[in-house]
Amino acid sequence: MKRILVTGAGALLGQGILRCLNVSSNEYYIVTADPDYRAQGHSLGNKAYTIPMASDPKFLNFIEGLIKDGQIDVVLIGTDVELPIFAKYKEQLEQQHGVKVIVSSLDVINIANNKWLTAQFLKVNGFPYPLSALTTDKEAIKELRESRPFPFIAKPVDGARSKGIKIIENDDDLQEVCSYPNNLVVQEMIGEQEGEFTTGCMVVDGKCLAIVSLKRDLRDGNTYRAYRDGKNTYDAVIASIAERLGVDGPANFQYRIKDGQPIVFEINGRFSGTTPLRYMFGFNEVEALLNHLFKVEEMKQPNLRNGAVFRTWSDIFVEPSQLDELKEKGVLEDYKSQYYPFKAKP
Repeated sequence: MKRILVTGAGALLGQGILRCLNVSSNEYYIVTADPDYRAQGHSLGNKAYTIPMASDPKFLNFIEGLIKDGQIDVVLIGTDVELPIFAKYKEQLEQQHGVKVIVSSLDVINIANNKWLTAQFLKVNGFPYPLSALTTDKEAIKELRESRPFPFIAKPVDGARSKGIKIIENDDDLQEVCSYPNNLVVQEMIGEQEGEFTTGCMVVDGKCLAIVSLKRDLRDGNTYRAYRDGKNTYDAVIASIAERLGVDGPANFQYRIKDGQPIVFEINGRFSGTTPLRYMFGFNEVEALLNHLFKVEEMKQPNLRNGAVFRTWSDIFVEPSQLDELKEKGVLEDYKSQYYPFKAKP
């Protein structure tokens, strides 16, 4: 049985990966990891570990020990803060421990993690891009002001889930956001008349072999409704961006439409919070990638169904003994919990 390590068990991303592993037609031995012993995703695996924070100097050595002692075959990364570390040390981990780390190169991660670099990459490579200016670049801000109408949107270059966003309605707002040291990038505001899209790409050996696009509604920066009503006309452009960027494995692209073109404003060099939603439309991208790696089945474009997914809360009950043991020992095998799903009316 293949042994899979999933980090970020407390994050929406990590939990989505774990959900996809649990509904796979294959059986895996799943090891979960998170700094918090209360992480919800621990209950979705076979063995749980509390680990140092990614910023802790002990993080890498701990992960190496976990991979070695746990005889891990594949590492799936479930939180953004760990991506640069795993990307930097991917080759070292794979060569020394015979494990496969699912992450793109550090260059790809750095571009994806920075909205200014994302816009510059798109521009330099001839793809549609949002006109952008750093607040520290007076000439670029002037050019943006003269070439685009208000409103603009200011966001942290390394932000996520709509945190730190400011809407720039007029010159006073623009002057204010440029008046103090910050890490904000100001971009043209792309309308959402045609909606906002999230697209998952699976890139293997430089080719985008599978792509799934969903229209989405956001709440608190996360997708809480997703729709699919047929083939997406922008998939070819997004696939080309993924290949040109040099993605290795999964990546997620978020965009709106302007003048009939997809304007990508955010790239995530990883699986995404919508990964389990794509399973509901007919594509378990986690399982598909593992099948390809383990030579069970080659990756291919899936047949998808149309419809809508509405996200809801569900709950897990855990006995105190389980939490106490994981908190005290830092490891718990055969995590026991009770899952309380919604029961749909017949």
